[in-house]
Amino acid sequence: MREDDDRHWLAGTIYFNRDDPRILVPKKLGLGIGRTLNLGHPVSWLFLAAVCVFVVVMAVTGNR
Repeated sequence: MREDDDRHWLAGTIYFNRDDPRILVPKKLGLGIGRTLNLGHPVSWLFLAAVCVFVVVMAVTGNR
């Protein structure tokens, strides 16, 4: 379950591994600083949905 296995990376930036229990994994490209979401984990999709809902609510309410 190594996150540097190329078959789990799309274009070196998007990580998808259902067998990896981690939600955040170290980035593969760049300076190696930071983390990226494991899109194979269901919680990462909930997080992305929450961010999208937040953005839509802020846009609709005019950020009052």
